[in-house]
Amino acid sequence: MIEIAKITPVLEGENVRQKRIVPNKKLRHLDPFIRVDHFYILDGGYAKQVHHGFEGLLYLFSGSVHHEDSLGNFFNIEAGGGQLFNAGQGLVHAEIAKQKAHGIRIWIDLPSELKHMKPEYLEFNADDIPVERNSSIIQHTIVGQGSPVQPQTKMDVLDVTIGKKSVYKYDIPEGYNGFLYVIVGQVKVNGKEIKASETFYFKDDMDTKALAILTHQGGRVLICFGEPHGDDIHAQASYAD
Repeated sequence: MIEIAKITPVLEGENVRQKRIVPNKKLRHLDPFIRVDHFYILDGGYAKQVHHGFEGLLYLFSGSVHHEDSLGNFFNIEAGGGQLFNAGQGLVHAEIAKQKAHGIRIWIDLPSELKHMKPEYLEFNADDIPVERNSSIIQHTIVGQGSPVQPQTKMDVLDVTIGKKSVYKYDIPEGYNGFLYVIVGQVKVNGKEIKASETFYFKDDMDTKALAILTHQGGRVLICFGEPHGDDIHAQASYAD
C-alpha cells in the first residue's frame, strides 16, 4: 500500500499547471475519489467537457474562475468559494480564468444507484464556509460538519493552515479512505516528515485512526476523507510517471 508520494505536474487544459494527487502510477483511484488536482491557471482553464457518473468539487485558494454549464449556470467563482456539480446522467461544463487562479479540483464517484440521477449544481462563496480559528490554527470546512456543501457521499474536505510550532489533530471517521496533501510548508504527520507537494494516503484497512500534524515553521494542508462505495471505478485520467 502506497503511503507517501511526491506529486508531479500533469499537463491538461489551456495554460494550466497542475499536480495530480489522485491517480498516480501506484494508485489508480482512492474510493470514493476518482481524481484530485492542485491547479494553477495562468490565463485559460478547462474548455467544455462532458461528464457523467460523478460529482465535481472546485475550491479556490486565490484568483477568480468563470463557470458555465449545460444547466444554464453562469457564475464567477471567487477566492475562498467554489462549486459542487453533480454530473449524474450527463453535464457539459467549462471553467475559464482570465487572470491567475489557484485551487483544488476533486472528482467524487457516485454510488451506482445515483449515476443516472438528474444533474445538479451548487455555488458557494467564502462567507458560506465555516471557519474555526485559534491562536495558531485556521480551519476552513469546505465539506463537513456545518458546511452547506454536501455531496452525495459522506466526506470531509478541510483546508487547514497551521502556525509555527503548532499541532493539529484530525480523527479519521471509521471506514473512510483519504489523504493529506501539503499545499505549503513542511509538516510531520504521525511522526513522518511530509513536504510541500507530497501526499500521505490512507485506506480503511490501515491501523491509523487519527492524524497528529506537527509543524515547526508553519504549513497549509488539505485533508480529504470519504466513505468508499465499493463499486468498480472506470475513469480516464493521465498522471505523471
